[in-house]
Amino acid sequence: RSSNSGQATPHARAMRARAAAVRTGCRSITSATTNSVNIYGNSTYGPPGRSSNSGVQATIFGAYGFLGRYVAEELGSRGGTGIFPFRGCEMEVRHLKVQFDLGNCGLIPFSPRDEDSIRQSVANSDVVVNLIGKRYDTKHLVPTRRADGKLSRVNFSLEETHRDIPATIARIAREEGVKRFVHVSAMMASPNSPARAMKAKHESEALVRAAFPDAIIVRPARMFGHQDRFLNWLAGLGAQMPFVPLIDGGSSLVQPVFVQDVANAIHTCMTSPDIVPGGTYVLPGPEEYSWREIAEFIWDVTRLQPRMVDIPKPLALRLAAVSEKVVLQGPVFTPDLVELMTMDEVEPTKAERDGYSLLDFSDLGITPTPMEKQAFNFLHRFRPGGHFAITQGYH
Repeated sequence: RSSNSGQATPHARAMRARAAAVRTGCRSITSATTNSVNIYGNSTYGPPGRSSNSGVQATIFGAYGFLGRYVAEELGSRGGTGIFPFRGCEMEVRHLKVQFDLGNCGLIPFSPRDEDSIRQSVANSDVVVNLIGKRYDTKHLVPTRRADGKLSRVNFSLEETHRDIPATIARIAREEGVKRFVHVSAMMASPNSPARAMKAKHESEALVRAAFPDAIIVRPARMFGHQDRFLNWLAGLGAQMPFVPLIDGGSSLVQPVFVQDVANAIHTCMTSPDIVPGGTYVLPGPEEYSWREIAEFIWDVTRLQPRMVDIPKPLALRLAAVSEKVVLQGPVFTPDLVELMTMDEVEPTKAERDGYSLLDFSDLGITPTPMEKQAFNFLHRFRPGGHFAITQGYH
């Protein structure tokens, strides 16, 4: 203001006009969501994005695994609130914090054997997602006494991880009034599977449905992505060893799916009003490959030239059994992996669907991404000499 006349200067009037325009613009942007209500009856506000509020509060078990971090990112980037139960050190889950706006990420210590901690984790959540999984029995260095009084080195077996824990979470979620439950199984889940994990996953589906009848089952195929144990695993073997084993010549088929596509599908199952209650979604990739074709594709991308050695399945099973017993944390080779590598991991036919209808990506409005489109982004780091070693004119 002018100290003499008490009137606003032209500059001050211009500043006020711009501020009023900004306020009007903000109201017009947020008006579509400020008074809206999501499928769970919660109020939402703000334009779409990380700093909005979608009105969805979700508890995600196993969120700090390979698939989990992508599901958490989908939830956080759209203004959701995430509750993440975890075991062990909180440093293992801290990367999830940056995927959410301030205050929208909650980390809760829990134990799968402590029902009160599970109940605390799912209380007040609209949707619960189970992503808990493991490739092997987790073990102690020395035997410990289990609840049944027996001594064992096993901490959590594959059956406990893939069958018992999901059933317990589903039951407690139902008791706590959770509106939607999403259970992630596997495309190869089968009652007759020789792989223990796949058999346990099939059993978990029936137990989850018994505890939560409207539970949504998601069955992804073998997934690839930046942190996978599929393409990166083979490329790592090729970079460190002079040969790479292919069981039974690598003739079995696999139908890999991009992890981001699976995360998008799970988020749709969590938030869409059009999801079929109690539906089962099978999520394969768009193409089928043999393990040998997968390996050759990796060598083309990375310029590695390891020798591919054919190993008979009986020998591979013996080697895997030794590896699983000797290596306590993260054995590279397990009997379950051998069994899966000698099976065709492809979308089940109508005769193999146990008499029920399966939904897929098309029912969710998602087009699966080809492996060739994404794999280079994380495989080129295995190239000898680095990514630019073969680029003409770079140096």
